[in-house]
Parts: sequence; structure tokens; C-alpha cells
Amino acid sequence: MLYIFTILVVLLVLAGAAILVKRRIDRDLIESNQPKNLMDTHLRPLFPEEEDVRSDESTDYDSIEAEPVDETREKKLAKLDDLRQTWLANPNTKDAASLLLMASECGSAAIYSDVVHEVVREWNAKRLDGISASTLATLIETHLWLLPQSEKISGDAYVVKQEISALKEIN
Repeated sequence: MLYIFTILVVLLVLAGAAILVKRRIDRDLIESNQPKNLMDTHLRPLFPEEEDVRSDESTDYDSIEAEPVDETREKKLAKLDDLRQTWLANPNTKDAASLLLMASECGSAAIYSDVVHEVVREWNAKRLDGISASTLATLIETHLWLLPQSEKISGDAYVVKQEISALKEIN
């Protein structure tokens, strides 16, 4: 029993000595004038001088950068517009498929929706011979899957899907 009691007293003395040493070290850190973590960093002032702010503002308004133009996309759109005008003058099934393919390759659901609307309008006017409603719906749907994923879930793609379902209901 005495042996356990002496071990307990020795542990308490060691714990007390550790606490005193820790307090001494912490007090030395608190009283230190220079923080040890910020010695090598280069900090900018929290409140810049007025001259610095004015010089930064003047350079922001001096130059305006133009948006980059995707030349290949512009060429595709111009080629699509030419094909669309040619096709509207003389609509046929083969060029309708080419027109749908080119519209889907542009990567925009809005453009594809406009082309689909024109093709369906011409089909309703009976200017596309030899193509049934289900074949036209399948043709439009397969080209719809060529659009990027973000465009497939847009509102314009929804309109195309409605036109596809309307064509499928005709048969």
C-alpha cells in the first residue's frame, strides 16, 4: 500500500512540475515582442494609400478586352446558314438529313431547334416526299443525341423532344 502511495505522490509531483514548466514557456511566448510565425512573410498593408487606389482604378478603364471569337464555330454557322437557305428554296429528304447533321454539329440546342422546326414545317406542308412521320421523328431524335450533354437538357432540346413525340403520335 505504501508502494502505491509513493508512486501516486511521484506522479503528482511530476505532473505539477510539467504544468509549471509549461506555464513558464507560455509566459515567455506571450511576452515576446515579435511573433515567430510571421517573420518570413511579406504582407501588404490592410488599408492602401489613396494614390495606390487611384492608380489601380485608372488602369482598369483604359483597356477593354474583346471576347475571343471561335473561328471554326463561325464558319460552321455560316455554312449552316447557306445550306439552310438553299434547302428552304428546294427542300428534299437528303438535304434535310444533312441540314440536321450540320445543325447538331454546331453544338447549340437553340440552333438545332430552329432547324428542326423548319424541317417539320416543310414536312407538314407536304414538301418532303417519301418520308413518314416515324422516320422523320427517328431522324430528328438520332441527331439530337449528337448535341453536347449540357444542351440536351436545355429548354430548346425539350421543344425538340415535344416535336418528336408529336411526330410519333401521327402514326
